[in-house]
Amino acid sequence: MSRDGVGAAPAASSETPPAIELRGIDKRFGAVHANRSIDLIVRRGHIHGIVGENGAGKSTLMSILYGFYQADSGDILVGGERVHIAESRDAIRHGIGMVHQHFMLVDVFTVVENVILGAEDGPLLRESVTRARRVLRELAEKYGLEVGPDAVVGDLPVGPQQRVEILKALYRNADILILDEPTGVLTPQEADHLFRVLARLRDEGKTIILITHKLREIMAITDRVSVMRQGQMVAHRATKETTPDELGELMVGRKVVTQISKQQKQPGEARLVVDGLRVRDAMGVERVKGVGFSVRAGEIVGIAGVSGNGQSELLAALSGIRRPVAGRIEVMGETLFPAAAFTPHVLAEHHLRHVPEDRQRMGLVTAFTATECMMLGDQSDPAYHGKLGILIDWQAVARDA
Repeated sequence: MSRDGVGAAPAASSETPPAIELRGIDKRFGAVHANRSIDLIVRRGHIHGIVGENGAGKSTLMSILYGFYQADSGDILVGGERVHIAESRDAIRHGIGMVHQHFMLVDVFTVVENVILGAEDGPLLRESVTRARRVLRELAEKYGLEVGPDAVVGDLPVGPQQRVEILKALYRNADILILDEPTGVLTPQEADHLFRVLARLRDEGKTIILITHKLREIMAITDRVSVMRQGQMVAHRATKETTPDELGELMVGRKVVTQISKQQKQPGEARLVVDGLRVRDAMGVERVKGVGFSVRAGEIVGIAGVSGNGQSELLAALSGIRRPVAGRIEVMGETLFPAAAFTPHVLAEHHLRHVPEDRQRMGLVTAFTATECMMLGDQSDPAYHGKLGILIDWQAVARDA
């Protein structure tokens, strides 16, 4: 393959077949050509990164490997043998597991119930649960995947939930793990812990495919990296032989400026003032204890902390989702809390909007169109109603969207 990276994947050793080989994978969704004759070789016992911008075709390619989609053409080889993967059960049977960007867990089930779901030993669950507890304990000790087997998944932070997804795959004897944007919802500390887990898995002989667009992760943990752009595979590199600048250029097809020059700013008057704010969680435990700060016009204020230290409850209070128990919130010069009418709608009228940490659960209705989701919360706005004020004026909604 030429140094510019265009061409087929590098040839695998004739002695040891690769863990995964994809040949000429092609996939269309109507007019969208998501994957264009993709060739890829993933060596056994390696962490192989696949990078590219959003929409480059990375997740589609891995969804084909895991059986969620069917390729229009092309071949999949596992351990040197051509296989047909029509659904996820076929992938699992061939030792392939996948940890999705949006977790596939049942929130009201415990950890052990999620792990055995679909992999029960028989109609009576006692033996399955007993076996799962033992295996989970062994996996936790071996790979650092500690999580309480009786914890309800919906009560867990995102980091432990991701560990449950990895445990599910390992419980099903996966030798090849696909992780799709695994750090998208993790704190830096949780991401570092995940990398340590992945390194242990690799050292035990597991093969890992890491889908991401974060070059720091690629340089930190992978052995090899492949670059996708606009549905095509444009380069393959040994990670130690490339740089973030080169990968960034390959991802977008042009030089990328990685150093940004910031000018000194002069913030204006305070737009948001918080004073002595106290907030309790759903269990009545005080998570925010007398917090105060201000945000001025033309200013970005960051709030840092390890997951579970009150950030989520603070944002829920500031957006009107959770009512504080004490303190003051002032927006655009007007005190909105304490007040009887302290709701997200009132805050929105004062130009304060909230982008939730879990957009799938809180921000969107995934079965709706983008236009419909954009209108959520504003469906009573007179601008979106016709002359009678009853029916929604969808043309007006579409124009705003």
